[in-house]
Amino acid sequence: MTRHWKLLLSAAVLGIAALSWAGEPAAAPRYRVSTKEAPRYQIANGKGSATLLLNASTGATAASMTLLELNKGAAVPEHVHEASAEILYVEDGAVEMTVDGQKLRVERGDAVYIPAGAKHSAQVVSEGTFRAVQVYAGPGPEQRFTQGPRVDKKNGK
Repeated sequence: MTRHWKLLLSAAVLGIAALSWAGEPAAAPRYRVSTKEAPRYQIANGKGSATLLLNASTGATAASMTLLELNKGAAVPEHVHEASAEILYVEDGAVEMTVDGQKLRVERGDAVYIPAGAKHSAQVVSEGTFRAVQVYAGPGPEQRFTQGPRVDKKNGK
């Protein structure tokens, strides 16, 4: 575990909410964030996007919320969030997931709970776009999306 992660984990355990992903002070709370103004990043090797709605940059320190959109054939490789539970609400499309070895078909209207420390993966199986609201209780994992290129919302690029 890197020093940065140890500091974030310690801050979370102690209830200190003043650190963001980069170790900078969290922003003052914004009570409303529009998808039009939220940053959107390309993910899944260009087969999807993540719109970061609520996180430390908007003052949300206890949880984060992201809008995920994945195209047909997109996959999320197996991974773990050691200190964060993940919750998904599927707005459209379908994926086949594996959560701690259990295979699940998840589709429109379903909610999924992935406990902290659970290995999980997903593969889009619907013909159209898979769209889900993703919440991390114990924010931080959503920041991995910022490693991809930022999408210009006007052009979709």
